[in-house]
This record gives sequence, structure tokens and C-alpha cells, in this order.
Amino acid sequence: MQRPQAHINEEISERLLKSVIPPEWVFRKLLPDYGIDYEIEIAKNNMLTGNRFWVQLKSKENIDIKENYIPYSVETKLLNYSISCPFPIILIVADLKRETLYWLPLQDEIIHNLQNKNIFWSEQKTHTVYLPTKNKLDASSHSLEGLIYYAYEPARLRAFAILHRYYHELQYTTRWSGYEIENGYTEEKEALLESSRITKSFLMLALELDVIFNEGEGIDFVVAVTKPMIDDGIRACEELQNLLKSNTYTWAKITLLISKIDHAVNLLSTIITAYQEFNDRYLLRRDL
Repeated sequence: MQRPQAHINEEISERLLKSVIPPEWVFRKLLPDYGIDYEIEIAKNNMLTGNRFWVQLKSKENIDIKENYIPYSVETKLLNYSISCPFPIILIVADLKRETLYWLPLQDEIIHNLQNKNIFWSEQKTHTVYLPTKNKLDASSHSLEGLIYYAYEPARLRAFAILHRYYHELQYTTRWSGYEIENGYTEEKEALLESSRITKSFLMLALELDVIFNEGEGIDFVVAVTKPMIDDGIRACEELQNLLKSNTYTWAKITLLISKIDHAVNLLSTIITAYQEFNDRYLLRRDL
């Protein structure tokens, strides 16, 4: 009995995918297949993290590679499912002739490209998506960075919600304006001390959100730029408390410290906005 070529291609593409996934990661084939083929869970130091992504694996015997992208036709029902799914869905296309894999985050492709160009996209049966050739998948750690980035996406969005709650708690429980301060004296010293104590606690809690602030699993620009400014706000809280307790402060010094603290607090609210402008880096940045 002759085997269908489609079945052979499916097995070849699965072997290719397994060959580039680290052995410590968990590779689960989803049965029955309702449009999603695999679930892959990230492990770190041989410990499962709970962070995962789903894979729709496709293959072609010879892919048409353009200058910097690969066009690929996808059924709209998969796109509709992707946009409503809480897990990141990654389209992986195997070039069987070259034994090469390319990938695309479907939700971001829909949000940043498809919806912006065609508001009636859901009325069509299929759509062409564009896999950047830079999203070539192999066993190198650099190649896997993008997949790890998306595996942490649900946890990251939950962390943003927690961050948002911290910010609003600080708006209700602290005050950083309207104080009358002279050199070595203020009638509202206790209010300033309490605000600095509460703010320091919330800022330290914020930095415990590893999927945002920890190097390796957090967000690159937040780790490099935002985290040091929040650290600066924590140090300003500590210095403010010491100066207030010793009555050895000047108006200028207190004003500078309050400015640093207030800036750190406001960063808790602006991180999500900056992140939304940054998460299209794995898409094709070109008008097609």
C-alpha cells in the first residue's frame, strides 16, 4: 500500500521541528488535531516553567522565498481561532527541500498587519501572511529567543495587570505633591515618611515580576532602561526616609528625591504602552 505524500511530509516536518527544540522542553502532540498540532512547554534548568506556546505546523516541498520574507496562504478559520486564543499560536512552515523551518506569531501578524490593512479580513476564506526570513528556526539559542518570548506572553500580560494594580494602589495610598517644605522642617513629615514607605514596598514588589524585569525572561528594553530607574526610585525612598528622620534635608534635596520617586511610580503605568509599541519585532516591517 502506497503512503500518501502528505503523510510523509508531515512526518518529515515533525522530525525537523523536534530536532531544533531543546531536549529539556516538553513537546506534546495534540490529539485530536483541531487546527493546532503541538504544544511546547519551556523548561529552564530542567524545571518546567508552565510557559508554553501552540504550534500549527505546515510544510511545502519547495518554498518560494522572496527577498526577506516567505508568503504563505492561511485559512481564515485558523486566524479567527488564533485571535481569540489565550495561548500564543506560532505558525511554523517547513521548507522540506532545504530542511529549514520559518515561524510567525499569528496573533501579532493579525493585529499589526492584517487588521490594519483590511478591516473585512474575516469575510475572506484565506489570507496570505508573511514570514520574515530572519525568523529562521534552528537549534541555536539566538534562534529560540523569539519562541521563548512568546511562550512567556500570557504570564507577561498577567504581570502587567498586577503592575497596573500596584500603580492604582499607589495613587490612592500615597501623595507626592502639595507639600510645604523648608530647610530641615515640614509639618507633613509623617505623611512623607508613610508615602515613601508604601511606595518603596510596591516598587520592590513590582521588580519581583520576573517576566517583565528579570534578565533572560523579561523584556529587553525594560530590563535595560526602566528597571534602573525604578531602582533609583527605591533608593530615593530610602534616602528620603533617612533625611526626614534626621531633619538634615534641604528643600532642593527633598524636591529632587520626590521627583525621582514620582517618576518611578509613573513608569509602572507607562511600561505597558511602551511594550505595545515594541512587540512587532518578529513581523515583516514592510508594506506589501
